Amino acid sequence: MSNDSGSTVALFGLPISNLTMSEAVAQIAEWIESGTLHQIVTANLDFARNARKSDFLHRVICASSMVLPDGAAMLWASWLLRKPLKERVTGVDLVPELARLSAERGYGIFLLGSSTENAAEAARVLQEMHPGARFVGSYSPPVARLDEMDDAGILRRIEEANPDILLVAFGNPKQEIWIARNFHYLQVPVAIGIGGSLDMIAGSMKRAPEWIQKLNLEWCFRMLQEPRRLLPRYASDIAALIRHLPAEVLANRSQPEIQTDWPLDVKMESIYRLARIPEILTGSDCAEVVAAAHTAARQGQMLVLDMALTSRLEADGIGCLIEARRVMMVAYLPVWLTGVSQPVRRMLEATSLYDLFRIAMTPADAVQLFKQGLTRPERRTRPRGVSGAQRTRRPEAEKTTV
Repeated sequence: MSNDSGSTVALFGLPISNLTMSEAVAQIAEWIESGTLHQIVTANLDFARNARKSDFLHRVICASSMVLPDGAAMLWASWLLRKPLKERVTGVDLVPELARLSAERGYGIFLLGSSTENAAEAARVLQEMHPGARFVGSYSPPVARLDEMDDAGILRRIEEANPDILLVAFGNPKQEIWIARNFHYLQVPVAIGIGGSLDMIAGSMKRAPEWIQKLNLEWCFRMLQEPRRLLPRYASDIAALIRHLPAEVLANRSQPEIQTDWPLDVKMESIYRLARIPEILTGSDCAEVVAAAHTAARQGQMLVLDMALTSRLEADGIGCLIEARRVMMVAYLPVWLTGVSQPVRRMLEATSLYDLFRIAMTPADAVQLFKQGLTRPERRTRPRGVSGAQRTRRPEAEKTTV
């Protein structure tokens, strides 16, 4: 699952995983068993707004293995773009499911963030809900700016606890950036930013009644609880919604209407795998694009997606392009888009994704640039106070750059 098999929908420029709660939990269990490393994001409209302001945060989210639709705005956008998400998967609902998974399989969970009292109470509540859930540690670091945090000390605590799941409750964007910059030093199969979920589970922050949740108006209930803190944030979020969603929908609807049965053509060249994208990228072709990326990554080839014939991208088509990029980044290999038409460019620009990709006129141009060494992947910087000898990466660990 993850973001494979055409299961990613691009919304507000973010690769949203179109999964149910049960599918998400099953994928997390699979990742834990495999021992590979994964970052999971629970995204809402505020995430999208912050990502528009920070290119680094945007790249962190696009490099994450799973981006779950936490906010109601994600569902609304998917309906308008005619690629409806299966359901809303919130962080506060995911955490109890992970506690259940821990009780069933013995996975260890580490709680990072929130207050000491709320983290302890949340662990107690979750163990009461799911007897046998293993909470192997928790730590509430002093409130500090990201660049002032004692990463080395936090990492030592996590390493000593040896968890399978790390839940980080710093709030967005702090938690996503902290996980990303320490990703290869964590040695935890699954790291998830969960925002205020522990506070809600502990009861210090009241959650909306179920009927309000079903109406997708939970944000309104929260705002009434904390108007001074949340009113400015939600006002900015609504302004971003009004500014960006109509533009995204308009760009989608203004693309040429195309009905084609042309198959996606994939072939292997000397040092790269070439996929010729049909006139419209959507549906089953998305799975083939991601499969081509996996094959190229396994064989150590770069991937070229030739879009010379393409004049329409649906939201799932854009999603699979982001997922193909993520798969290739895991192997530190580049993916190129070539022959990008004006309609495709407008769609990528409307979703703030054009600059995320490497673009060339033709496959030959992409190969030439690759040979010139212009596609070196970005590397994460080492946290302050941690040496390479102190933190070593598992040989099988999945690698991610942003």
